[in-house]
Amino acid sequence: MRRFILSGLLALCVFSLFAQHHSLSDTIVLEEVSTYATVKKYQAGAKVESISAEQLDIAQAGSLNDLLGRFTPLYLKADAGGLATIRFRGTSADHTSINFGGININSLTLGSSNFSSVPMYLFDDVDLQYGSSSAVNGSGSIGGAVYLGLKNNWTDGFRVQATGSFASFGEQLYGTKVYVGNGKFESVTRLYYFTRENDFTFRYPQDGKEYTQRGARIENMGLLQELNYRFDSQQWLKTSIWLEDDWHEKQPEMASSVGDNLVISGLDNEHIRLWSEYENRNHAINYKAGVGYVRDVQIDGENNEQKISTDRLVAELEGKQDITTNFGYKAGLKYMYVEPDVYSYSAAVIDYEQRADLYASAFYTAWRKLKLTLNLRQQFVTDFEVPFTPSVGAEYRLYTNALSIVKLNGNVSRSYRVPTFNDRFWGVQGNPDLNPEKGMNYEMGIQYQYCSEVFQTDLKLNGFYMDVDDWIEWRPTGTNGDWVPENRSRVISKGIEFTSNSDLFFDGYDISISLNYSYNPTEIKEDGLNRLVGKRLIYTPEHIANTFIQFKYNNWSLSVDGSFTGDRQVDYSGSIANPEGNLLDAYAMLNCGISRKLIVLEQPISLRFNVRNVLDNDYQNQLNYAMPGRSFQLSLSTDLKFYKNN
Repeated sequence: MRRFILSGLLALCVFSLFAQHHSLSDTIVLEEVSTYATVKKYQAGAKVESISAEQLDIAQAGSLNDLLGRFTPLYLKADAGGLATIRFRGTSADHTSINFGGININSLTLGSSNFSSVPMYLFDDVDLQYGSSSAVNGSGSIGGAVYLGLKNNWTDGFRVQATGSFASFGEQLYGTKVYVGNGKFESVTRLYYFTRENDFTFRYPQDGKEYTQRGARIENMGLLQELNYRFDSQQWLKTSIWLEDDWHEKQPEMASSVGDNLVISGLDNEHIRLWSEYENRNHAINYKAGVGYVRDVQIDGENNEQKISTDRLVAELEGKQDITTNFGYKAGLKYMYVEPDVYSYSAAVIDYEQRADLYASAFYTAWRKLKLTLNLRQQFVTDFEVPFTPSVGAEYRLYTNALSIVKLNGNVSRSYRVPTFNDRFWGVQGNPDLNPEKGMNYEMGIQYQYCSEVFQTDLKLNGFYMDVDDWIEWRPTGTNGDWVPENRSRVISKGIEFTSNSDLFFDGYDISISLNYSYNPTEIKEDGLNRLVGKRLIYTPEHIANTFIQFKYNNWSLSVDGSFTGDRQVDYSGSIANPEGNLLDAYAMLNCGISRKLIVLEQPISLRFNVRNVLDNDYQNQLNYAMPGRSFQLSLSTDLKFYKNN
């Protein structure tokens, strides 16, 4: 069945390919995209960033892991074989929510998402919220949140886009997007197929010899179908169906990869994600209602007897009103019904689970300088007690003139995470008596914005302090050495973040420069094991920095981006000879690319050539797992439009 779907997907992509040819801040220019404006509206003082269109374009042939790893001060623990998880501000992989419409796509069994299997080709927009947002996004948003967005096109006519990308180590991407509409009804179909052999060479530290990586192949495919109808300018119905089939071989450690008896096994994940939402803004109280369905299935090594799957139904109703331009509120109810089908769960322990959220938010602006926001949330979970979650934010315009603004901002928020199904119900090791993780997040920052005809810049400096109690970890315990989850720790994560985005325009040139830096020391403040108190969390670098520079002139574009990742504690195997345990060395990466837009046979064509890991650095992102060296990528894209109204 996979091969049949793959063949059809490939044929459609290839046919489409050959058959056709800055804003300063959210207060100045906002495109009609996903969530940036609404997130900021009710969360003054929170740090929310949008990935630029130029960076999204560069990474469109890659994954969410590739995008965030290159252009943000975030750490993603990843191998080369298709698995990547995020560490947002020092927190764990299950402390970040990934939001698509009204759905958090994180696995309910694991609590996290694989960032390598989220394709950038399907999405128009990615927004990031740094710090706790449980009062807005619910369980799990302790470290941060990611919002995947789709543009509101309301196509009036016909448009086809297609992309083909080819890179080193057997990497290929084929994608097509088809837009059809009459201004009221719109269908958008997005298809992609991605594969990578990952047959790169690496140096094995034990003998200094070079070997070819085996057992790290990736094969992903997906469809995102939008069906939208606009009744009038203030009333519409939007439906998105996202189907994914993600398969990868489980990359072996280097010692196994170079051995003679390598056993290769694959991991297959299938996802159905549907979200349909009706919104009406024709009345004093605007309202929207949404329904969703998610099915996640994982098969390990083609062993159908060890299936891990969940089905969930989601429904949400929300009303909001801006009483004046200075004051508004919203309130809503969200409900979720979940049925797990996991081979290691006992039906006597879990048959289904229900969750309900009541939430309310408000904003108030005083003297046109001070904005205050309040968010309240209470979740109810079957046979589980969840804490009340408020947040308060403030933003003050300290100075303004015709060209510049200086803002001060602050935010205090409570966060929580309901333990995953695996935490509570896995075999005999699961612990149904776990407490939810509970955190407090404190944020302060200053922002400077300047905008003229030839130069604009946006500078931000943020400081944060996060205190998380009842931190859950799986650790070996008992005489038989079983791993069990326990509320073992209290963790402190703190730090500073600097962000700079600037654009310079002159004589037809457009120069963009961005810089990110994060200093994030973490500490286990309390723990059941005294020897761990004072240790920093594993896989949380204290220092992360990256920069992005792009030059545009006429139809040419040249870009360079570089990143630095500090050393990381990878375990707590301390000894007299190695008191700190194993550490992964710091590393730096450099990438560059050039692109050209041209017209061939009256069809628009875009060509892009990228070089990744220009310096061919040898590094590890996960202990004992090889990573690819220098690679080359060539992409070809075209865009055919038949619009009735341009």
